[in-house]
Amino acid sequence: MKIVEVRNPTPIVPGAYLTGNIERVTDYEKSPPAMQVQRGERMEHDTFPGEQGLMFNVRGKGLVVITSCAHAGVVNTTRHAQKVSGLQKVHAVMGGMHLTGVSPDIIQRTVSDIKAIGPDRIIPMHCTGFETIASFSREMPGQFFYNTVGTEYTFAA
Repeated sequence: MKIVEVRNPTPIVPGAYLTGNIERVTDYEKSPPAMQVQRGERMEHDTFPGEQGLMFNVRGKGLVVITSCAHAGVVNTTRHAQKVSGLQKVHAVMGGMHLTGVSPDIIQRTVSDIKAIGPDRIIPMHCTGFETIASFSREMPGQFFYNTVGTEYTFAA
C-alpha cells in the first residue's frame, strides 16, 4: 500500500476536490494544547497541519464543504474552500466541528462567522458539541439541520 500526502487542492472525482492543507486565518480556531502527537521520542502539540476537507460545487446552488473533524476550524475550512475554489456562494457546511468543551466566546465567534458566510444549510455532526449545535439552531434556524445517524443528504442541481 502506498500513502500519498496531498497538500494542495486535488480532484478526487469530477467536480469534487480535497481542500489540500487548510490555511489558518482566524485567530480563535486553534487546536487545544491537550491534542498531542508523538514524533520520535517526544510528545508535541498536534496542530493537524495535514487535515483536509472535501468540497464540490452544486450547479446553481453553490459550494458544499464537508469537514472531517475541523481541527483546523470550520470557519478556516470554509473560507479556504471558498478561496481555492473561487466560489463565494456556500450552499452547505457539514461535518464535525470539534467544538465540544470550548468556551462560549469561541462558540459565538464561530457561529457568527459561519452566519456571515451565509450557507443555505449548516449541518453540524460528530464532535461539534451540544452547546454549539444548540447555538446554530437558535442563530440560524432556517439553515440548521439536526444530523442523526443514518441520515442521507442529497445535493442536486
